[in-house]
Amino acid sequence: MKKKRVLVGSPIRQNPSILKEFLESLRELEQETIELSYLFIDDNEDPASSQLLSEFSESTANVMIHKNNSKDHYIRNEISHSWNEQLVWKVARLKDIIIKIAVEFNYDYLFFVDSDIVLHPRTIEQLKSTEKEIVSEIFWTKWQPDFPELPQVWLEDHYTMFYKQRNEQLTQEEALNRQDQFINQLKKPGLYEVGGLGACTLICKSALEKGANFNEIKNLSFWGEDRHFCIRAAALGIELFVDTHYPAYHIYRESDLKGVVKFKSSFNETIETKVMRVVSEGISALGSFHYSLGYPVAWKKHFVKEARIVLENEIQKQMSKTIADHTKVNAYVENLKYISNSPDISMHRVEFTLHNYILQKGERIESHFKGFCNVFYSNEQCSIASFNIESEYEGQIDFPNHKMPKKLTLSMVIQNEGARFLKQVLESHAKYIDSAVIIDDGSTDDSVQICETILRNIRHNIISNSCSKFSNEVELRKQQWEATIDEQPDWILNVDADELFEEEFSKKVHQLMELEKYSTMCFPLYDMWDEKHYREDEYWYAHKTHRPFIARYSPEAVYDWLEEKQHCGRFPKNILDIGPNLISDLKLKHLGWIREEDRLKKYKRYQILDTNKTEFRTKHYESILNVKPNLVAWED
Repeated sequence: MKKKRVLVGSPIRQNPSILKEFLESLRELEQETIELSYLFIDDNEDPASSQLLSEFSESTANVMIHKNNSKDHYIRNEISHSWNEQLVWKVARLKDIIIKIAVEFNYDYLFFVDSDIVLHPRTIEQLKSTEKEIVSEIFWTKWQPDFPELPQVWLEDHYTMFYKQRNEQLTQEEALNRQDQFINQLKKPGLYEVGGLGACTLICKSALEKGANFNEIKNLSFWGEDRHFCIRAAALGIELFVDTHYPAYHIYRESDLKGVVKFKSSFNETIETKVMRVVSEGISALGSFHYSLGYPVAWKKHFVKEARIVLENEIQKQMSKTIADHTKVNAYVENLKYISNSPDISMHRVEFTLHNYILQKGERIESHFKGFCNVFYSNEQCSIASFNIESEYEGQIDFPNHKMPKKLTLSMVIQNEGARFLKQVLESHAKYIDSAVIIDDGSTDDSVQICETILRNIRHNIISNSCSKFSNEVELRKQQWEATIDEQPDWILNVDADELFEEEFSKKVHQLMELEKYSTMCFPLYDMWDEKHYREDEYWYAHKTHRPFIARYSPEAVYDWLEEKQHCGRFPKNILDIGPNLISDLKLKHLGWIREEDRLKKYKRYQILDTNKTEFRTKHYESILNVKPNLVAWED
């Protein structure tokens, strides 16, 4: 296949230390289906930067350097970068020179990239694969030291990151919520349409031929040449996209240089490489055992749980025969070849040759066999799900294709839970969940940091509301639901930050999840009044009924909410009508009533928020202050 010609273009005025990292990342770009050429416009003040460009040219093929002698001064420091009109339109002119050369020499693509960007090796190959006329790879920047990280793409106008109708009036809270949704979407690998982009952009020849360029639009007041480029592109009928599979790293300040090593370490090993490594290590470990010593290398860590159980049973059957025959078996994997993957179930297939030899009572037998492995990849962890060796041989261990385990996603709302039970609750749930979605509803304490720490080895998405939505709970619960189903869970565990299951739950939950006929799981909730007792009286008997805390998500189902500002329910109101319900006696502890100060705070909050309370709710709220409630000892 003829490779596509890509011109990498960049006007450069850069500090040598930052430029060095930029050029190094260009050297490492993969060129499987593309052929790269480079055009640098050397606008440097520091001779050391010009020297780096010269050295790159000498060591790399197809490099052109155009010297630009300008005397303007560009100020940048640890706070921000300082631009003016003269600088902006100078850069625009330089970029348009690059466009002219790309068109004149008939390049298939032009890749514009700023000289303070460090790229993932797959960047241009990935952008090309999207088959879009204009597409950027995302990167994130703290535009001010105390700002949150924001993307270099936007949806409207100068730098607006939410959509609204022209006549639509949004409150600040609504605008921030829409912005949060956009930003959180960009943190997931995918391809998304945007209204503005720049700094790391692949432009197809067809877009250049239509007239895409950076020339100033005279009747437009927006700042920056990228905005004029994007508006012109939209006027020409060219859609703009951002890819988020291989985010770049922005060295906006010299202090950001220290993050380059960590960034590069994140892609030193691709998914394909990880998959093939676990096959080599896992099959070799499984295929090597000694008649008296057993397995010298641990093999279990390379296999999914279900596979380990089958293998352990087979190994036990064979060990007695192995010892009787004084057999030592060694195996190692050769000729690894990555074949394919199934993205919907995160399953990868690898082909290999198994080199196997058996030493039996002093006699050595060597064999080679063709093998295949299916490897499950999740949360950056690889595990062998099944394997098959095509030829029969003594000592072979095989098992049937693995049925994918169901995925359990924790869904939770938090607000200033750091000093309460959050750490205890998350540590308990972390034993059995596969992912987590946390809505931080305006916390001002360390709640988010606690979540990040405990969930660091589990896929998680933490969405922070700058303003609390708790006064309108149905809006908050809808936000929680939408963010959770974006994770495409099999099952959703919806609990509050002060609820946890008894210990037995962790041993049985995955068995329950395999029961195909059920759509929800219902459990009794015990209101704990101290560490060892729960409350039971005429107003406190939640544990005598079973409520849904786990639901199977069905994309085909229509979910409906109870439109109430308080007590709307954690799940949609029709969750029990979707399908059959499992009634389980596994118990939850509700820890939220244990502390007297929390009880008083809840009492006051309900009095304020529940303005339409019934007579029963009124008495229920009053009972919170009962100084001698009836307590029953907790038993697991």
